[in-house]
Amino acid sequence: MLWTPVPPTLTLGEGEEDRTWEFLTVVGSSQAEAQAYLQEALQLQARGSLYPAHAQSWAQLWADCGLDVVGPLPLRQALRGSLYYLLSALPQPGAVGYVCHGLSPGGLSNGSQEECYWGHVFWDQDLWMFPNILMFHPEAARAILEYRIRTLSGALENAQHLCCQGAKFAWESAGSGLEVCPEDIYGAQEIHINGAVLLAFQLYYYTTQDLQLFREAGGWDVVSAVAEFWCSRVEWSSKEKQYHLRGVIPPDEYHSGVNNSTYTNVLVQTRKNLEIYEAATSPWGPAMTWSMFAVGWMELKDPSRARSLLDKSFINVTEPFKVWTENADGSGAVNFLTGMGGFLQAVLFGCTGLRVTRAGLTFDPLCPAGVSGVCVSGISYQGNKLNFAISEDCVTVEVTAQVERWAPLLEAELWPSQVRLPLLPGHKASFPLSAEFPGRIFEDIRPMLPSLWDTPKLSTPQALTLEPCP
Repeated sequence: MLWTPVPPTLTLGEGEEDRTWEFLTVVGSSQAEAQAYLQEALQLQARGSLYPAHAQSWAQLWADCGLDVVGPLPLRQALRGSLYYLLSALPQPGAVGYVCHGLSPGGLSNGSQEECYWGHVFWDQDLWMFPNILMFHPEAARAILEYRIRTLSGALENAQHLCCQGAKFAWESAGSGLEVCPEDIYGAQEIHINGAVLLAFQLYYYTTQDLQLFREAGGWDVVSAVAEFWCSRVEWSSKEKQYHLRGVIPPDEYHSGVNNSTYTNVLVQTRKNLEIYEAATSPWGPAMTWSMFAVGWMELKDPSRARSLLDKSFINVTEPFKVWTENADGSGAVNFLTGMGGFLQAVLFGCTGLRVTRAGLTFDPLCPAGVSGVCVSGISYQGNKLNFAISEDCVTVEVTAQVERWAPLLEAELWPSQVRLPLLPGHKASFPLSAEFPGRIFEDIRPMLPSLWDTPKLSTPQALTLEPCP
């Protein structure tokens, strides 16, 4: 990190009411890289074009992705601010040698009370931040997975220390991937980190179909090593004829030595779990806590309860720059990217009902109380870019571009009627919410069947409308 020093005091002279001071800070993965960035910034500054260049770069970034609602201004501001801070923590898209060294809950910041986790990487990156990044910038998502691949050797050593086979990713990870958590119990028992890492790899594959990452770049090594860890970590009960996973710390970090944690064992069910765990959750818990309850209530079609939890999920925003604190009382990590990641998911996956699955990108929209519309632009799916516009009575889907040459044509399918609509690039498909839902978007295989594809109905160059089935 290099910067131009800020003096302890600044004094305005007579007639200098409009004077401006500019101070620079640059961050690079090496001293040479940081020095090059600083020289570039100084040259732009000398020409008076530093701020215009900055604004132009952000304008391009915003043109590629967006998340907004027709609703209260504080909610809209929190969405914009959260996406801004999350994107700011990533390397510049398209930069030479695009490398991500992991995303820490507090980014590059460090609190005065050592409360920002020293820049260490947790499951926060893979579970809370990654899904948002994947939807908008799959190249950045791949860079995050490459961080896990590069630190696999450390994860293998972590498993050996626990007398297990395979790989156990560190609860707190840094450059080597070795466990750097200052308290041993968390490193030994918070094994659900492995599940978060593999979920990120799974979502990435479903979204991009990027086999090269797995076949040639080391992705499969991560997947197989984690599978080996689970096989060696479970205990077989000959009496009960079943496996147990004992002695873990679940996401509820107030309890250690838990046997068969519901979350860790992936036995989570939706029906009563929301009511049970929402009531049992600490009101002083970290910011991302409430966002998942909001998603759950939207999935269960309860707009009122969804709205109350959605409001709770961004109460940690502080003015005037929408900076997040980890805890609602202002304590904990600052600027808390994990909370932002959860909050963004509450809208990106809650309001739209988007789910990334093996079969396709499913959607089942619901606007929470007080929100009459949602607009998501720049969703990436198998080399295509899509926009979603959701109102209280209509959904519009548009493939804006096929950004990869290999990108397949897509189509939307409504359930349970299985009515299909082709999603032709540049055209919009609209249908009322009274139509059957949920639906999914998936690769259209009909180009291989010309007799079906070359029908007049599919080549009509206008928005398609699907009327509700009787």
